[in-house]
Amino acid sequence: MFILNFRDFLAHQLGFPSGWFGRLLIRFLNQHNAAMNDQVLQLLDLQNGDRVLEIGFGGGYLLDQISRTGLPALTVGLERSPEAINLCEQKFRDQISQKKIELLCADAAELPFPDAYFNQICTVNTIYFWTNAPKVLAECRRVLTPNGKLVISYNSKDFLEKQKFSQHGFITYEVTEIEMMLQTAGFTQIVTVSGKNDQHQEFFCTLGDRIS
Repeated sequence: MFILNFRDFLAHQLGFPSGWFGRLLIRFLNQHNAAMNDQVLQLLDLQNGDRVLEIGFGGGYLLDQISRTGLPALTVGLERSPEAINLCEQKFRDQISQKKIELLCADAAELPFPDAYFNQICTVNTIYFWTNAPKVLAECRRVLTPNGKLVISYNSKDFLEKQKFSQHGFITYEVTEIEMMLQTAGFTQIVTVSGKNDQHQEFFCTLGDRIS
């Protein structure tokens, strides 16, 4: 019973970090997700003057790596967790004051941005928590410029089910399901590549472009 209760607690914290445990978890995820974040950074193909959005930035590792390239005119992080917002407001206070980084607390299903605002959008280990993934993907396409790119990084359905997270609220997907959802949302040139983290666990990155 204790193990089941802890798994439920951990699953909730992974989707919405809060309290002292959430603050510790956010810092842990910076390291645990490093390989996924690094691959996403490579796949974004950043260009000078881009506006970039990361959905679910957690501890801010990828936000930091994107900003450090010196290429984006603006890097925006969107989060549901006030703990993550508070942590990264301190971490990025200089970049925020220089208007290089902007942090917002909002729902990905209703992105608070105008149409065709971002050149690139990325998200790592968040799709499991989207209660309406098609709506989030439609919103991503809406706020992307023509020729803009979306990169989604995630663990396999098989891995998450072996970890029993699917029993505690995670919505798991096969690669083909995510590719089909992107196609239905109007994305084209959809490609999936795989990688491995430090524990040799395979993960996936699915990319889609908004052509028009």
